[in-house]
Amino acid sequence: MPILGIVALSVAAVLSAHPVYAATEECNEAFSAYNSALSDVSDALKRYTRCLSSSAGHNDCSSEFRKLKNSQSDFEAAVSQHEIECN
Repeated sequence: MPILGIVALSVAAVLSAHPVYAATEECNEAFSAYNSALSDVSDALKRYTRCLSSSAGHNDCSSEFRKLKNSQSDFEAAVSQHEIECN
């Protein structure tokens, strides 16, 4: 199952990402949003992986994947905001 290997690698990458801490006061909100988005992606990826592992061809996991895509979009926005506020 190649998709599970890809998902497992993705889980490892997300879990190895370290939360970022604010260096200045004006970055606090951007860092908070980034760390929250990182956590949301990690949680959504875990749920998607569990769904894939237990699907046995009976669940297309589209709901979990949609939540993962939404979490990724939020993460991208948080990274952009961090770049604006902290660079």
